Amino acid sequence: MQPVVQRLADATRILLAGCGGGYDVFGGVPLAVDLLDRGKQVFFASSSFCYLNGLAGASQHREAPNLYAVPGGAATVSTYCPEAWLARWLEQQLGYTEPVWAFDKTGVQPLLAAYRLLVRQHALDAVVLVDGGVDSLLRGDESSLGTPAEDLASIAAVEQLEVGTKVLACFALGAEIRDGICHAQVFERIGELTRLGGFLGASALVGTGRSGALYREAVEFAFANQEGQRRSHINKVVCAAMNGEAGSRGAHIWLSPLMNLFWFFDATVVAQSSMLVPHVRDTESIWDVSARIEGVRKDLAVRERSVIPI
Repeated sequence: MQPVVQRLADATRILLAGCGGGYDVFGGVPLAVDLLDRGKQVFFASSSFCYLNGLAGASQHREAPNLYAVPGGAATVSTYCPEAWLARWLEQQLGYTEPVWAFDKTGVQPLLAAYRLLVRQHALDAVVLVDGGVDSLLRGDESSLGTPAEDLASIAAVEQLEVGTKVLACFALGAEIRDGICHAQVFERIGELTRLGGFLGASALVGTGRSGALYREAVEFAFANQEGQRRSHINKVVCAAMNGEAGSRGAHIWLSPLMNLFWFFDATVVAQSSMLVPHVRDTESIWDVSARIEGVRKDLAVRERSVIPI
């Protein structure tokens, strides 16, 4: 049995939250299917890239100005909002009527306040952060951090939550070539987290299984309805890897079976072994987070890029 299964065995009300923004939350679909089949109650949230205050149909939470309930009725083809299309797909295909909760871009403290509201409102006993990619794992001194601000804000906020179980789930390893992620350093970091007791196992997302098939259906549904809007490179290449494609498919794309693996980690161990999280815990804006990261990196001995023989 995977350690992550044991971690979630006693949890009954679980929040699946997109860690880095945009389509990350779609990575929660296969996890939700498996959890729902086990009788768990599941809720969705997302660090959003949408203009939530101008999204018709979205409702701002009365106690948290950076938190919005996004129902399926908020989905329109003319407005970028993958969260709204996910909410609509969940309602149509799974009969799931809860909104997808969306966080405005903020620093850690407002984000933490919004998470705490959801914990109280839904009596949550577990939070699973879902990252499309693996840059959320990095400790801070790697040759490239990809796009770290939203990931670090999410991890630093969830670390401070009064919830018994906190998990980080990463998928699409290898999809961030264009962001300069060094995968030799990713594997070194996974090794470090293993030694610290923070690696909770890995699981393949298989297209012939129920959870994998529904994940792909959800992604394709959103893509079809957001045809004129920005789509997700991460989820596109994961679906291709699930189809058995491998190798080069253009600039910055190298498909492999590693892409459709989920890697699970203890989110607290990830946060507490990070060189950056301690410096962003008290931030108020996402710009503060970015500035802190940049400032800390200037004083770190950033490692040279390394290569691996695969």
